[in-house]
Amino acid sequence: MRGVILAGGTGSRLFPSTKVVNKHLLPVFNKPMIYYPIQTLKKSGINEILIITTAHQAGDFMKLLGSGRELDVKFTYKVQDGAGGIAQALSLAEEFASNEPIAVILGDNIFENNFSEDIRCFEEGATIFVKTVENPYRFGVVEQDENGDVLSIEEKPSNPKSNLAQTGFAIYDQEVFDIIKTLEPSKRGELEITDINKTYLDKKQLNASEVSGNWIDAGTHESLLEANLIAQEIFENKKQTQNSTKNISTEAQKSPSVTIGIITHNSEKYITPCLESLQNQDYSNLEIVIFDNNSTDQTLDILQERFPNIRLIESNENIGFARSHNEIIRQTDSEFYACFNIDMIFEPNVISELVDAIQQKPIFGSSGGKIKRWDFDMFQKNPNASEIQGKTNFIDSAGIRILRSHRFEDRGQNEIDHGQYEDSKQVFGISGAAVLYRKKALEDIAFINEKENKEYFDESMFMYKEDIDIAYRLQWAGWKSLYTPKAVCYHDRTIASKGSSHFQIIKNRLKKKKVANRLSYINHHILLKKNFSKDFSSSISRATLWYNCKVFFYILLFETEVLTEWWNLSRLQSKIKTRKRSMPRRVSTTEIEKLIENETL
Repeated sequence: MRGVILAGGTGSRLFPSTKVVNKHLLPVFNKPMIYYPIQTLKKSGINEILIITTAHQAGDFMKLLGSGRELDVKFTYKVQDGAGGIAQALSLAEEFASNEPIAVILGDNIFENNFSEDIRCFEEGATIFVKTVENPYRFGVVEQDENGDVLSIEEKPSNPKSNLAQTGFAIYDQEVFDIIKTLEPSKRGELEITDINKTYLDKKQLNASEVSGNWIDAGTHESLLEANLIAQEIFENKKQTQNSTKNISTEAQKSPSVTIGIITHNSEKYITPCLESLQNQDYSNLEIVIFDNNSTDQTLDILQERFPNIRLIESNENIGFARSHNEIIRQTDSEFYACFNIDMIFEPNVISELVDAIQQKPIFGSSGGKIKRWDFDMFQKNPNASEIQGKTNFIDSAGIRILRSHRFEDRGQNEIDHGQYEDSKQVFGISGAAVLYRKKALEDIAFINEKENKEYFDESMFMYKEDIDIAYRLQWAGWKSLYTPKAVCYHDRTIASKGSSHFQIIKNRLKKKKVANRLSYINHHILLKKNFSKDFSSSISRATLWYNCKVFFYILLFETEVLTEWWNLSRLQSKIKTRKRSMPRRVSTTEIEKLIENETL
């Protein structure tokens, strides 16, 4: 069987990167994008490859690839005049196919796996390859019955019938070229590949096979970034495997290292239940590090007596949440960092589920689970009753959501859990009470401070909203956040927010300590100054401005002591501007706005 790579198109979704170069020649990690479909075909047993591209860019492909000798394949080139569609481009391969079945791959599609077995077993009709995705409306959507037979195909439907997206790889028999000759142009004036597949479907000759490994359609800036990360991950894993010594066990190679970082400050009542639940985790490649912020109660005594094997870092002053976690991260080298609160207990599978979730895609920079409320008073009354333990069915957080006014809320907080958050979902961020970070992602967004130390959490923010700031910075850098309901833990939140009306927001503030309101207020403005973009839509800009005006006037009337934070904020202006300039911003404001939800007031 021979293969065809369709590498035409204008690359408009990647403009201005494609203003002077074909998108298939853009770099993906360590080589041009076109190399990946070539490798896919080659690993699938295909060595004769036709590349179809545009007239003014054909020379660039020939200059890069030549005859194919360097890649141990044989290239043929064809030119598609004008934008006639994918099916019209495929029609140019009729002579090349020589009345044999043909494998077709889009030049901006990157696959981790090969299709050698599918090609070997192919006989007639058409086989398309599908993949479960979270945003099926971007693709051709394939609907299957319980036996795997294809029921329908829709191109970019507004209401998808399934989450199965048609990838850019397919195998067709020789009849495909006769089918193309019968097609009518679509509303776009092009011959569509979906219409080819629908014809095979009408003839009951269309099969669909699901892709098991990673697949990326690198046709947008965001998916191109994801393609780079996936390619890097695959390349580095293979390199590490090749360099690994024989005395490293298979289990150790499969289980990435995790550091759990916990901050304590006069935390004696929480230490035993929290650490015992972490020591009972079903994950082996794990270390726990405690950073104590100058506790004056029995915290250190309990740690040394009951948990002597847990690493302890002591501070002679309270340096706050951000700086404490940064110290732990700088002193450890695990692949993943779990930022956990001490006032929590964890189900035994929390770490393994969070690691499984974050490893689904290299683009995931953080993962978090379902945090429920821990009734600590009930636990203290029955500390030895394992069937009680103070666990409740009230949700504390199922991830963080961002609203149009740039208020931030914990999803589901105070709701009774009746299964409404049982689906894994990409979210804006994860609560800092229990979140797993990819160390590579933290390194990517870290600031370098005046002491030449890396700050992962912004140390300008002593405590409160550091988790929101880091979630925002990860999103700007292209790192996604995944919520999984399989990882369940319980949190003794001192003061939980109730309701989202103006009255409830004020009532919640009155319950908090004044220092908490002060720090929360200044930190909100610090994260806004770093993360808010002037390119946001006018509706988001207006909502954010109006919300901050309302907060200011409330503080002016009822919490005048908070106004002193404006002086502190003014002193930080230069540092904030420097950090904002250094932040990696790889996604557009459009992508950020997709995460922003309407107000719930």
